[in-house]
Amino acid sequence: MASQTRHNKTYFNTKGWDREEHFHFFRSFTQPFFNVHTEVEITNLYHYCKRNGLSVFLAYMHAATAAVRKTENFLLRLEGDAVVKYDAADISTTVLKDNKTVSFVHLPHHPDLHTFCKEASAVVEEVKKSNNLFYGYNGPDVVHATTLPWFKVNGMEHAHTDDPDDAIPKLVFGRMEKQGEKVMLPLSVRVHHALADGYHIHLFLQHMEAFIKSLV
Repeated sequence: MASQTRHNKTYFNTKGWDREEHFHFFRSFTQPFFNVHTEVEITNLYHYCKRNGLSVFLAYMHAATAAVRKTENFLLRLEGDAVVKYDAADISTTVLKDNKTVSFVHLPHHPDLHTFCKEASAVVEEVKKSNNLFYGYNGPDVVHATTLPWFKVNGMEHAHTDDPDDAIPKLVFGRMEKQGEKVMLPLSVRVHHALADGYHIHLFLQHMEAFIKSLV
């Protein structure tokens, strides 16, 4: 993990935590990760972007980051035997470059959607012409995202090293689908089971949906 981070962190005391027993149970697993494959309605976000000339891709990245920041368990990370909690997190996502390879790109968060989209769009355009695999910050206080917009996605298993301390949540977005009047976005969420359960993914999804509904 990187020694320098963008956001402040504090020690998170697992002693007396409601999930203390769960934490120690799953901490011993050689494969402690689990994935949930679901979908999110983004109808409001989709039409908002079309009205305002914003990238739908960047807008749902913004919504996901905002939701991560409101979900405590998605801000927890492992540091050896300790757990730390970051004050906030950004998103690092794959971007398809002009040569049809991908870069892993840090998109700094901004609370205003329009500002975020403007700044992130400039980053994406610059990245598309680069030869770098990694672009920008890549520390523990991010979430990792991948977008697969070309085909129907029902789930994804991630390539990874055998590192049970990798507690960074991972998101996968599939191709948007129109279902009648609704626009649905497939979403896969991977978390470390020592730090989060299915309920916490539910909270993350609630926060994301609430942000989308707030767009007027």
